[in-house]
Amino acid sequence: MRRFIQLSAIGLFAASGCLSGSYDEDYRKSLQRYREEGEFQQLLPTPHETAGKRLALRIPKEFKDQDTVGDKKGSKPAFLTDFPEFRLATLLTEEVDGVQWQAVLSVGVPTDKDSGLEDLKKRILNQVLKEASFAKATWAAADGQPDVGGKVSWSLLKLAGPQPFDRVNKGVDEKNNTEGETQIWIASDSDTKVAAVLVWRVPQALAAKVRLEKLAGLVARTVEFKGPEEPAAAAAPVPAAAPAPAATK
Repeated sequence: MRRFIQLSAIGLFAASGCLSGSYDEDYRKSLQRYREEGEFQQLLPTPHETAGKRLALRIPKEFKDQDTVGDKKGSKPAFLTDFPEFRLATLLTEEVDGVQWQAVLSVGVPTDKDSGLEDLKKRILNQVLKEASFAKATWAAADGQPDVGGKVSWSLLKLAGPQPFDRVNKGVDEKNNTEGETQIWIASDSDTKVAAVLVWRVPQALAAKVRLEKLAGLVARTVEFKGPEEPAAAAAPVPAAAPAPAATK
């Protein structure tokens, strides 16, 4: 009887250990999920679709101004005049010490034959290297970013230091070189033949408000690549009605 009690106690202890391990794992996963959900609260809940619905992404809530043409001040970097298939710019304007500054996310969506990753990286880098302050810029892998859909990964070009930023100082538009950061994120999906070019520009004056080291990667994780929509199937013709039988005399 004593041996039975001892074995039962050992079994209960082992079971409680397994349950504890399972609980700890579930708790860890739940905590991670809640943390990620909290991070995504910075973004609009509904994805923005562009390029004929071939790309979707979630935009930061505070980037309220939008430009789908590319003619607004600050929508494109001055050093990236050949912006690959510009589709959208979202802008945040904030006043700091009497000066209005802009943080900008510009989005390009090359498709089909223009979506090749290496060609796009060369096209962008060749323009960037013409700026003396970016003469040593090189592409790198975006650390800590999961593959997009498990198939493609992001490349990142970081440009920090003095660079041109638009601002309004006492009612006067200015564009002066000032401290800040540009990050260019690029990925291409060979299955859908769609590429995403995300260009972030944040002056130092807004760096505390726009935490680029977190926000840029967060938006990248929301990007969805989609193939062209299938044309609607033609409706089947309605069969002709059978002729009525001839009347008998």
